[in-house]
This record gives sequence, C-alpha cells and structure tokens, in this order.
Amino acid sequence: MTSLRERKKADTRTRLSVAAVELLISHGVEGATVAAIAERAGVSTRTFHNYFARREDAFLHFVREQVARWAEQVKNAPSDMSALRILHGILKEAYTRPADDIVALGNLVVLGERIGFLLGPERRPDIEDILGPLYEAVRQRVANGTEFRARLTVDLSMAASGAALRKHATRQREGDPSLADLLDEAFEVLAHGVGS
Repeated sequence: MTSLRERKKADTRTRLSVAAVELLISHGVEGATVAAIAERAGVSTRTFHNYFARREDAFLHFVREQVARWAEQVKNAPSDMSALRILHGILKEAYTRPADDIVALGNLVVLGERIGFLLGPERRPDIEDILGPLYEAVRQRVANGTEFRARLTVDLSMAASGAALRKHATRQREGDPSLADLLDEAFEVLAHGVGS
C-alpha cells in the first residue's frame, strides 16, 4: 500500500506531466517552458526540477503513463477478445475524444512528433522502451505469443490508425467517411487482409 506522501508525489508528477503536454499541444515548443509548466501545475520551478531534469522528461512521463494505461486495458479485457480487437477499441476511443482532450489520438500524434523534434535522433528514447509494456500485454494475448507477433500487432495497429487519421484530414466532401468509419475499415484490413 502506498503512503499518503507517495500518492502526493505521484499526483504532483502527473500534474506536471499533464501541464507540460497541454502547453506543448496548445502553445507549441516555445510555450512549453519549465516556468510555464510549473505555473500551470501550481508549483514552483524548483518543485518541477525535483521531479524532472528537463521538460522533455515530463513529456515522456506522460506518454509512458498513457501507454501503461493502454497495456492495462489489454490485460483487463475479456479473455475471448483478440489483441487486435482490443487495440481497435482503445484507438477508436481515443479518436472519439474531443479535440481539446490531450489524450485524443490527434493530440497524441502531435505530441509524439513534437517530442521527437525536441529530442532529436540522438536523445530520442527507443520505441521499445516506450511501448514495451503494451508490447508485453499484447504478447500475452496473441496466438503463438511471440515477441515479434506482438510488436507487429501493435505497430500495424498504430500505422492503420495513422493512415485513417491522415485520410480523414484530407476530407473533400461532406459525405466522405468519418474518422471512426476509416478506423473500422483500417482494422478490417488488418484482421482480414488487403484482398478481402
């Protein structure tokens, strides 16, 4: 059981990471300064540095926490659901969130791009490091639970979601498919193949 002090520390860390991501999404790289993050979270910059060495660490903490939540959803889903169906549901739920919700999938994509830009290739964490808990949760669900099959399932799910998001961004007419419809189609292709 965690102590009250530990829960308060975890809450402060979460508040700081959420404030960092909100600022990064709404005000861009320039607006997501340590001082602005601390102010938004209601703490001093010194307190910020008690939790994170750099603002990028706060961004990454948020992403890791989100991935951990997805991994828990995979683990807690009914045993008869396939990993692909669970990931479809998780990503579809993220798509249906309002645009101003920081865990809306479009915002998570923007977040990933901005973090990648900020860190550069030499400091960017390995994707396996970030997605590791999700890979492992999916590995426990896939037939012939190999590490490769789990990674392939997660990576293809992310790619399918990205394709749906990009297609939706180029909508030309009112009758074009909704984002949810595009996501359903993308996962239908994953489940049954391109030739179906």
